[in-house]
Amino acid sequence: MNEIPEFSEPFIHPKATVFGMTDFGKSVSIWPGAVLRADMNQIHLGDYVNIQDNSTLHTDSSSPIFIDEYTLVGHNVMIHGCKVGKGVLVGIGSIILDQAEIGDGSQIAAGCLIRGGKKIPPRSLVVPKDGDIKIFPGKAKPEYTITGCIEYAHLAVRFQKGIFRPFTKEEEKEFMNQAKEIIARLGI
Repeated sequence: MNEIPEFSEPFIHPKATVFGMTDFGKSVSIWPGAVLRADMNQIHLGDYVNIQDNSTLHTDSSSPIFIDEYTLVGHNVMIHGCKVGKGVLVGIGSIILDQAEIGDGSQIAAGCLIRGGKKIPPRSLVVPKDGDIKIFPGKAKPEYTITGCIEYAHLAVRFQKGIFRPFTKEEEKEFMNQAKEIIARLGI
């Protein structure tokens, strides 16, 4: 059985930039080109959050960033002064602006713009539509998001050991089963 890796210090890739008022839960990973700039306010990342390549997180004086546990922030995402719940997917190239709130278990599809102050209900699937977004409450599948968070915790450990290979089908199945247990525990 592949235990979910647990590490107390965040994995920060050597080509990522992190500074300012940051705090991290356990098993956080931050990947190449990511920038976490907490020079004006707090950035909090909960347990098992991963910030993927070339994503930017920035605050301003009145807007901290809070990202709860088991949230996956995809490549080239912009997050500015907002709150993101637990078990959330923020898809590739999405933008979430000041004072927005993303409910637990939601999935923000690639390329979405979540405007400032927008509230997304829990477990919603959000997709881009004609320059705006379309929200489908209750349609998200957070088990896939949490599976991704488990994979990224393993990837952080692998990177540090110089191991580069695909996950096996058995490993992926095990990660999905672990994700379902986590969802039940978190009540998402």
